[in-house]
Amino acid sequence: MGIKNFVYSVLDWITFKKGISRNINGFKIRFTPQWSRYFPSDYEKENYACLKQQLKTGDQVIDIGAHIGLFSVVCSQLVGNEGKIVCFEPTPGTYKLLQQTLKLNHCENVIPVQAAVSNKEGKATFYISTENEGNNSNSLVGNNKLQKMEGYDVQLKTIDSIVAEYSIRPNLIKVDVEGAELDTLKGGLNTFSGSKPKIILGLHPEAIKRKGDSLEQIWDLLVNASFEIYLAVTYEDEKSGAKLSKEDFCRRELLFDVICL
Repeated sequence: MGIKNFVYSVLDWITFKKGISRNINGFKIRFTPQWSRYFPSDYEKENYACLKQQLKTGDQVIDIGAHIGLFSVVCSQLVGNEGKIVCFEPTPGTYKLLQQTLKLNHCENVIPVQAAVSNKEGKATFYISTENEGNNSNSLVGNNKLQKMEGYDVQLKTIDSIVAEYSIRPNLIKVDVEGAELDTLKGGLNTFSGSKPKIILGLHPEAIKRKGDSLEQIWDLLVNASFEIYLAVTYEDEKSGAKLSKEDFCRRELLFDVICL
């Protein structure tokens, strides 16, 4: 056992396996000792301020790309026992961490699912980093020359099939899928027209291009589904909440987050 793992084991024992409490953007959240310092206290503060504005008691949420569970835990607290969250994380190691985080925070209104979300049900190859089990850039998009990746089979769901399977009418959907955004959105067209959820969408232009998709295709899909698109996070001289034009949206080359209303 390495020194770090020994320290984490001791901390786990000292805390009676109840985790270490953090205050992130005003939310008290428990993590396992190993992952307790992963997020800064102001992590994506504007996205989480948006959650406070958009969610209320009893709301329902789909969290696609749940990672180790921060977003789902915050949603769990905001919607209360009357609400419901279904969250998806395909990576085996990260999924175990997600389960641990949900258990530590007593998130009985959250259903974790080990699957990816796309435009069809079935199976596909999912690519994971071999360098870090908590890596948040694992994706259905391969050919990432910047990291050592390996592929394995993963179950695929669609937003529309999730709505039917879990009897959920989502008020909000979060999508963070590292380049597979277009396919994920394609699988939710019936939900968008029926439930009219808000969407918090992380966009990864380089990975989108590597997959063979484009920001223009994503813009057209969202606009055709009657969404208006706003910046979720401030970027340089552009403030969060600014409404985007197609030109503003499609010219971007770096990761950016939007909220679709």
